[in-house]
Amino acid sequence: MVMVLRLARRDCFGVVRSRGVVVRRAHSFGAPLPGVELRCNTSDISVASLVAEETSPYHAGSSIVELLRGSAPYIELHQKSIVVIHVASEIAETGELFQSLMDDVATLHVLGVKVALVASVRYQVDTRGETRRVRGRRVTGPAELAAVQIESGVARSRVEAALSRGLLSSSGSAHGRSRVGVDVVSGNGFYTARPVGVVDGVDLGATGTVRNVDTGKIQRHLDDGEIVLLTALGYSASGETFNVQTEEVAAKAAPALGASKLVFVTPVDLVFRSGRRVPSLRVDDAKRLVSDLGDKPQERYVKDLCEKCVEALAGGVVRAHLVPPTPGALLLELYTRDGAGTLIASDIYEGIRAATPNDITRILKLIKPLETDGTLVKRPRDTLEADIAAGCYYVLARDDRPIACAMLKRFLGQADAAELGCLVVDAQYRRQSKADALLSYCERVALANNVTDLFALSTATMQWFLERGFDEVDFDDLPDERQHVYDDNRKPKIYRKRLVCDREVDFEDAFWTKRSSVVNSVAKVS
Repeated sequence: MVMVLRLARRDCFGVVRSRGVVVRRAHSFGAPLPGVELRCNTSDISVASLVAEETSPYHAGSSIVELLRGSAPYIELHQKSIVVIHVASEIAETGELFQSLMDDVATLHVLGVKVALVASVRYQVDTRGETRRVRGRRVTGPAELAAVQIESGVARSRVEAALSRGLLSSSGSAHGRSRVGVDVVSGNGFYTARPVGVVDGVDLGATGTVRNVDTGKIQRHLDDGEIVLLTALGYSASGETFNVQTEEVAAKAAPALGASKLVFVTPVDLVFRSGRRVPSLRVDDAKRLVSDLGDKPQERYVKDLCEKCVEALAGGVVRAHLVPPTPGALLLELYTRDGAGTLIASDIYEGIRAATPNDITRILKLIKPLETDGTLVKRPRDTLEADIAAGCYYVLARDDRPIACAMLKRFLGQADAAELGCLVVDAQYRRQSKADALLSYCERVALANNVTDLFALSTATMQWFLERGFDEVDFDDLPDERQHVYDDNRKPKIYRKRLVCDREVDFEDAFWTKRSSVVNSVAKVS
């Protein structure tokens, strides 16, 4: 009997046909991947100071061709987008390191990114004398305000000088430097401020907070090809001058401008206890990190940065980054898969969960039209019930009502391979990146389970998979157990995607979110 079953031919739902006997099995192939929480163990993260060494994370062995090919998708993604970059005050004192950072900013400008710079002067003001702080805010008296005014002027001069220098060619020759660099504009009307007032019984004096960002004025300068520089000096309509925390300025300006990214260039780094850099965090991870970090000065500083990132993401910014000031790190963070800092991303997976038996009726309703027109293979209810009970299905729910679903199974005979199937979105919610969210969620679940090859079989949505990094492969590339249940009548095409790391999924999330917003904007205009 065992030999008969080995030689028998099964259809796509485990129907075994041998000598006229038909036996239906609950599972056609594979097994569910163990459930995982897509969250970071933030209690394992610590804050490390970066040594101010002028070494670059750039790998010299990479050829220019490889770099250009690898960065091309990122160049397209960031072109014409607004990026707000906050520069920590300590970096301005590092000489060539600061100049290298400004060269990277100029390169962003050349690549079509609209840059708004925010320059901190906290370190410079601190060196002028003792300052009282209340809940992290400086108490700004006349002497402190004068120091902020002086140092803000110096910071502006440093930025203007550094960005006036043309970019140097890789040869380093005198004739290799481009024309005078980038126009920088600063002024008193880019944002208005108001006093913070009394905190814990202490009058903070001229310490201010952002009241309003003049997005129209900033946008006009960015559209004219200028870099806009914002400082700690904010002004009120009555002519008062305030000292405003620059991290707050950056966090308020980014969502107001519709920026795609908020970047904090900072001399501290987030590392795991193993010493490995933290490459990415979800927004919920960042919130937990704020709770987990201690009360040391560096930890308080990182807490504040994470809070500002969460605030900006809640306001609509797509990504936030903590980037070291090492040469080339800013470019590597924005234009390579592995990056050089820590990316903090908003949660596009809200509403995604494992399917439950209560979802069966709704899932059947979702897939029925596509089964009827032949796009999907028909799934008997008992098979669907068994797969859901086993944990093979995920749904994206709105008000706990599934509006999309997907199946994810690992192959028993090949633990590093899995199949994505039954990816369906309610017609009412298509063109909103719901399928992309489910796909990337499943990719993260697969990565967390050490899956490197993700397969998908399709008869009608081939282009969709190709656009998302899948390659068409041969029948022989399928794991053996999947070959045994391949439907010879439907003959679906076979696609495979190599899964590398979470950062690559982060890029794809950003790309398809941007593409969806552009398509929807065009549709509304039309």
